[in-house]
Amino acid sequence: MIRALRFAPLCLLLVLPAFAQAAPPTVGEVLEGVQGFYKDSTDLKAGFTQHYTYKVHKRTQKSSGTVFFKKPRRMRWDYRKPVSKVFMADGDTLWVYEPEAAQVFKRSLAQAQLPVALTFMSGEGDLRSEFDASLLPASDEGLRVKLVPKRDQGHYKSLELLVDPQTYQVKASTVIDPVGNINRVVFKDLKTNVGLPDQGFVFKVPDGVRIIEE
Repeated sequence: MIRALRFAPLCLLLVLPAFAQAAPPTVGEVLEGVQGFYKDSTDLKAGFTQHYTYKVHKRTQKSSGTVFFKKPRRMRWDYRKPVSKVFMADGDTLWVYEPEAAQVFKRSLAQAQLPVALTFMSGEGDLRSEFDASLLPASDEGLRVKLVPKRDQGHYKSLELLVDPQTYQVKASTVIDPVGNINRVVFKDLKTNVGLPDQGFVFKVPDGVRIIEE
């Protein structure tokens, strides 16, 4: 086949791409694909790298670790670098544990502002009803979709998802807050439906740790 194409008339080669290349997905198809991927996932785990850029100070803080999600409304972020930290939602309560400071922040999940670009990964939210969406030019890494909330959220103004064009899993998420700070999270080695145990989302306050209720 390859040898035959090498000697094909130029006019034939110009026509072939029209038949061989599929039309790019619409923004609606991308949102439907993303929503479907996470709807069919009961749990997931992935490594992550986070870059938080402060606009005023023009400084970027890099963190990394492992993230876990399990329906309903449970997630856990285990930060390992640059310092150890646990960010966990058990379905009712949000816990932020800082081992080096020997303290944990406790807040009702109903009042907490969860990572806005990622709540749908734990089975919450509807991208199509909650956001005005548009496709950005695709990159070599995947499809890019920009989401602007239809209702003022106060704590963020837009977000961008980098989406795998084959599976529609989110490869990266970028959140921009009202003052221009940028929070980008890149996922790697994502696995779904691995049977994460419930006890992994139960936070037990270690001895000697101060509880700060917000």
